[in-house]
Amino acid sequence: MINTMFADDIVSATDLRNNQREWLEKAYRKPVTVNYGRRQLAIMNRDQVSKLYIALYYTELVLRACQEFRENKESSVFPWVENLQDNEKIKFYTELANCTLKASVAGNWDKLEILIEDWKATAEVEQDPELARVLLAKGDPSQYVEVKD
Repeated sequence: MINTMFADDIVSATDLRNNQREWLEKAYRKPVTVNYGRRQLAIMNRDQVSKLYIALYYTELVLRACQEFRENKESSVFPWVENLQDNEKIKFYTELANCTLKASVAGNWDKLEILIEDWKATAEVEQDPELARVLLAKGDPSQYVEVKD
């Protein structure tokens, strides 16, 4: 099934050499496989390869983290998650899984990175009660300073 989805054009090394411009133009739009003896090489757009590597990185990261959570192991992927309360851990992993699915479909991993950073900051605050107290303290509007452009 994955080969069908890859939907690449296949070319011999000789044909690639003889019609280099044509095959490189095709490779810019979709992958081209070059048969080189018994070996096969892929030529594809660098942006597509980059997106594949990013997707692979985050997918493996999230799967490892979720496996640790499912097995009730201390997290080596997100060690800071141990500072969260149990209900927060469940919420984090639920949001992590949902966001990963959306990122995978959209091909945009920025929101996942933001989600992870936000939860890490939450865990850091949970770890330090004094920091939490200072951050959650109500401000005194009389102490505010107006900032002008």
